[in-house]
Amino acid sequence: MQFDSWAYALFLPVVFLLYWCLRDRLRWQNALLLVASYVFYGWWDWRFLGLIAFTSLTTFLTALPIRGDRRTADKVWATLNIAANLAILAAFKYLDFFAASTAAALNAMGLHATWSTLNIVLPVGISFYTFQAISYTIDVYRGDIRATRRPLEFMLYVSFFPQLVAGPIERSTHLLPQVLAPRRWDYNRAVTGMRQILWGLFKKIVIADTLAGRVDFIFYHPSAMNPAALVAGAVLFAFQIYTDFSGYSDIAIGSARLLGFELTPNFRYPFFSRSWRELWQRWHISLMSWFKHYVYIPLSGSRGSRWQTARNTMVVFALSGLWHGADWTFILWGIIGGLLLMPSIIFRSKDDSCVSRHVAKTQEPSPRAATLSILPVFIGFATVFVIFRCWSMTHLAEYATALFSGTWSIHYIYGAREVLLYVLPFVIVEWLRRRDEFPIARLPLPTWARWATYWLLALLIILHSHGITRQYIYFQF
Repeated sequence: MQFDSWAYALFLPVVFLLYWCLRDRLRWQNALLLVASYVFYGWWDWRFLGLIAFTSLTTFLTALPIRGDRRTADKVWATLNIAANLAILAAFKYLDFFAASTAAALNAMGLHATWSTLNIVLPVGISFYTFQAISYTIDVYRGDIRATRRPLEFMLYVSFFPQLVAGPIERSTHLLPQVLAPRRWDYNRAVTGMRQILWGLFKKIVIADTLAGRVDFIFYHPSAMNPAALVAGAVLFAFQIYTDFSGYSDIAIGSARLLGFELTPNFRYPFFSRSWRELWQRWHISLMSWFKHYVYIPLSGSRGSRWQTARNTMVVFALSGLWHGADWTFILWGIIGGLLLMPSIIFRSKDDSCVSRHVAKTQEPSPRAATLSILPVFIGFATVFVIFRCWSMTHLAEYATALFSGTWSIHYIYGAREVLLYVLPFVIVEWLRRRDEFPIARLPLPTWARWATYWLLALLIILHSHGITRQYIYFQF
């Protein structure tokens, strides 16, 4: 079920009330959350419940013999589990793509090759929970955490419903101890969670879903658009994907807080970044942290030469692109994202990579920095994410051709209304509240003004709902 659906509006309060009625009964709380998580996931397609259960149980069982001292047997069990998880992911997500690409390459060389696609249905969230399972195996192998012997709790770690289908991707060292430890009711944490859910719903329904209609129209008909409209489409999509994905993360984090859990922050005002490196410290933080700990650092990170650092960064970004989707557009998007980091790595400092340091809060940008640095970084982001939005290389070529060969006309720009009514006020609010975790976390207002703000946001959410639920963009990954 979707976070912005009426089903979830009924589901979460019921789980919340039953959960806290079981206070001081940890095993019963975890059992309830596991059942709730499987109901939540099965709402889309009950047939995939067997797949997530299989992933959970095989990962749990193969980790049991691993002692964490990196002996040969540990390596065998860890390799077996990682290979099995990646094989499942590849079968569901990449089999048709690689087979079709291979057939196309052979045909281009004059060799006759055909491939009938299997049209495999992609399970929702498979990339997220597979990475979470792999992180557990690696952490146990490294000795960062001991293999748990409690299957119920481990299955909950893999399937915890607030972050199951679109993250944040949690490391076992962060989430599993919370699953195993008693949770205590905390009124302030619950209030913060409700505020974050409200803000996430506002971003998703009021901004992202409103921009989606205009973005779809522009991207579906690029050859019929003038270049000014295509530029507007790129800008609007940048805000659409940000508010859509960060809105999901806000609701996920807020829902977890209602149940006594703390999830990893996934966004820290990325559009106020002053460099491409800083942008990737603020955008999809949990994914970049995953690649840092399990790919970048094992490849030597930034400990080698600058060229080795550049190589490691390119590997991370290429894999990140492939992780997002089985299409050459995603791979190209990842490669270009990595290439934009190369000047800072090669010509400045060997440590200047988005994955070379711990993700941490960066210094607040000054107004002067906003003028000189933030805008160019955002333009680069919006440009690169055009590749992300196009569904094929042919579509990307059509968009680029219309952009660079069309006749400019600004007498009417598609999306001007959305920019003035939604994007600009949103940017102003985020800028003014950028020192907080999210804009309505701690409003410095009298009680009546705070409640008026909450009710205004709720009213806007209701007015923009229209009974239509748009799927979150990252559900396709």
